[in-house]
Amino acid sequence: MVLVGEEGCQPTRPFSRDSLPRLAPGTGERSLGFCLAGLFWRAPAARRPEIEPPLDAPFALLDRPDAPPDPTREHAQPAAASNVRSVAPPPPGTAPAAGDLPAPPAVLIAGAPQLFNVMKYQATVSGKRKPAPEAGGGNGIDALPDEVLQHVLSFLPAAEAVQTCVLARRWRSLWKSMPVLRITSEGRTLNRRGVRRLNKFVNHLLLLRDRSAPLHTCEIDLCTFRSQDVPQVNLWIRHALLCQAQTLTVHLSHDNNSFELEDLPLVSPHLTRLELCNVVLNDHILNFSSCPALEELRIESCYTQADMIMSQSLKRLTILDCIFYLTIRARISAPGLVALELTELWGRTPLLESMPSLVTGSIKLADCDDCCGKEDGGSCFSDNDTCEICGASNDGSGDCVILNGLSEAKSLELTAEPSVYIFKRDLIWCPTFSKLKTLLLGEWCMDANLGALMCLLQHTPVLEMLTIQLCQSPSSLMGTEVSYKSTGQPFASNTLKVLEIKCEKIDERVHKILTFLSTNGIHIDQINIQQSVGSSEA
Repeated sequence: MVLVGEEGCQPTRPFSRDSLPRLAPGTGERSLGFCLAGLFWRAPAARRPEIEPPLDAPFALLDRPDAPPDPTREHAQPAAASNVRSVAPPPPGTAPAAGDLPAPPAVLIAGAPQLFNVMKYQATVSGKRKPAPEAGGGNGIDALPDEVLQHVLSFLPAAEAVQTCVLARRWRSLWKSMPVLRITSEGRTLNRRGVRRLNKFVNHLLLLRDRSAPLHTCEIDLCTFRSQDVPQVNLWIRHALLCQAQTLTVHLSHDNNSFELEDLPLVSPHLTRLELCNVVLNDHILNFSSCPALEELRIESCYTQADMIMSQSLKRLTILDCIFYLTIRARISAPGLVALELTELWGRTPLLESMPSLVTGSIKLADCDDCCGKEDGGSCFSDNDTCEICGASNDGSGDCVILNGLSEAKSLELTAEPSVYIFKRDLIWCPTFSKLKTLLLGEWCMDANLGALMCLLQHTPVLEMLTIQLCQSPSSLMGTEVSYKSTGQPFASNTLKVLEIKCEKIDERVHKILTFLSTNGIHIDQINIQQSVGSSEA
């Protein structure tokens, strides 16, 4: 094994090929195992090469069958490349002839030739090293300041970024100050040995990183791991927060969606954006009282076992394809929220507390489990009836689950499958939407007497644009007639200017909507009926 093409290079401790971590078939030189061998080496001072890996690098370079030949070792075969040749050293006291500079040592770096092919080897003259180029000096990539190079490195996975430390002396410590850390498994399934290698590499990476350098983003993106050992994700999260990370992303494979994050609150005055995917979330980790700068939270494909999601500073909240408790209704308390998106939630729909700053809201419900068995008979829709399953307070008291928290919004999208009735039940206690100007409704509002549509129009006094999206067959028009909350007047909205109906075809539902509006004296300046792709627009 040769680390750098220079004879006389010796490892600091004995090693053999059998002592190195084995690579999984097909992983190649990009394997994280290269970064975990832990072989630190040095060359004798008299014949030390110009480029050497720093002693604190958290990886070692392994030889491979297609590695370039080393022209400086004894008994080495001539290099195949035309620009690399062996030359005899000049006699002492004489300068080398033009063109007789020694060839650069052969270094194995995955991807380095493609990324840094403009760098030139700095040859030694008269046994002395040439000084490394200063930041901002030299030509090509050497002319860039350290901050720019660190920004470039931040687009690489952490394992590849660390490997650049052998390119030149100037590069030895650049990786320690990268503003972004991308901890990935590079698309590979991790077995037990792979998980251990990953843990060792990342732990060394975090320990050797310059803590005085600001960390903007920490991204943890791991594919499937099949092992009793698991990646130390919880440890890495806490360390990233200690390094004052502003953006934290944790993405695990869907196959590992039972991975549970520590039930401890996150504490960081610097964290502004958090993204969690395919993990299990408990109570305390969703209490962001100790993250006063957090403004954006995205939760996707997670199992949520929390009673409350709470943040005073949060401005944008997105929850996609998540499962909530079946036995208790979670609450979302984010009074500073500006934008909210809830899409395809499973389990019990969370209760929305007051959001006075809300501007846009999008609620798209599929097969949620807000069912008590009484909805078909209509008894669950009665404001005199209590329901422990459908109620907002888990105690059987009647109250809004969703609509009350959305009452300050200026733009809303409310869509659901026809079988989902949580919107209809909320209309019994429907609040007044005093700022709402744009409203999109789904199939759920098309009950037998269009009572849901009438109730919403009565509680939207400044509504300017109404969109009704029809996707199902006309048979879904039939349903239980429900008595919703009435304001005592036919309609509060006298500002409605645009009606837009989106449908697959113009059927009886479209005619019924138009007749309903005309009968109730709602005169609309513009009516647009849009048919789906493949049909003409009316």
